[in-house]
Amino acid sequence: MNLEKYEAWRKRLASSQLRRWEELPELNLYIDQLIAVINDRCASLGVSPITKSMINNYVKKGVIMAPVKKKYSRYQVAAVMVIALLKNIYPLTAIKEALDQLTINDYPQATYNRFVEHFNALLLGETAPQGHVNPGNDELLRLAAQTAYQRMLATKLLEEMKRQQQPVEVKKV
Repeated sequence: MNLEKYEAWRKRLASSQLRRWEELPELNLYIDQLIAVINDRCASLGVSPITKSMINNYVKKGVIMAPVKKKYSRYQVAAVMVIALLKNIYPLTAIKEALDQLTINDYPQATYNRFVEHFNALLLGETAPQGHVNPGNDELLRLAAQTAYQRMLATKLLEEMKRQQQPVEVKKV
């Protein structure tokens, strides 16, 4: 099998870094703006888009806080970005439990930035720099980032394999 297109995609992927907390929009966003910000980054990562109904579901289930006057804060942008990367791997209840657990003793900003450091390091084929969060939290963040990254790679590789050669249907004898 020829992996040239897959390897070229992986090289392009390295330039698709997640934004740190400080780089997320400062102004509160309406739902359409939130979706545009998240989906812009997700598209470059090959992650399926977020929809308005998904956001409403996350609010209804308490995974993210409800908007204030129909506007979403930086905290909610960060949470939805993480959810977008993990939603096809973990059940929403598990993501909510992890977010709640990770932010007990660490600020959401530090937790999100640490996830971003782990994820971006994977995109670049590097090791994340030393972190400043609880060691248990750091390991969970590292594993979640690694799982999301590995899923992206596996999904893209399977797409490329299917593009090059469709599986043959096995017939019963």
